[in-house]
Amino acid sequence: METMNVGKNIKSMRKKKGLTLQELAEKSGISATAISAIERNVSSPTVNTLAAIGQALGESLSSLLGESEISYVLTRADKRAHLASEVRNADFLSLASGIPGQRFLPMMSVLKSGSTSGEDYITHRGEEFFLVVRGSLDVELNGETMRLEEGDSLYFRGNTPYRWKNVAERETHILIVTAA
Repeated sequence: METMNVGKNIKSMRKKKGLTLQELAEKSGISATAISAIERNVSSPTVNTLAAIGQALGESLSSLLGESEISYVLTRADKRAHLASEVRNADFLSLASGIPGQRFLPMMSVLKSGSTSGEDYITHRGEEFFLVVRGSLDVELNGETMRLEEGDSLYFRGNTPYRWKNVAERETHILIVTAA
């Protein structure tokens, strides 16, 4: 059985990203001494340690292990996966998924006329981006309601409470990108 050179992979990725051992230690919560031992293959990391290092490097576990990864996903318009949602009269379709360590989630939302996200505010950890492709949408952020028309976009930070309503007399289509 061929041995994996996890340490070499971690060191290579760290150097490519221009990080010192100390910087990676601070980002990952793993000591610089422990990372050095892993990089020199003196120590075998636990899965939790690998996960912390991978997250700090912005890499998946499989890439740290040297496994080949999917480098792209093509999603045909007629093959978009429907995402689970409790929102009535709204359909959320995945535009790309399946890449390990995916950093953002693009989706298309098709909202029936009058549909709403509900009375409660929505909050996500990741940042969000909306682009109105067709129709119009009212979005309430921080107590302020903004009307987005075709071609308008809105970007906001994670943990910002918001809610929306389709104010168009037809379906509204929105491109949504959420940071994971």
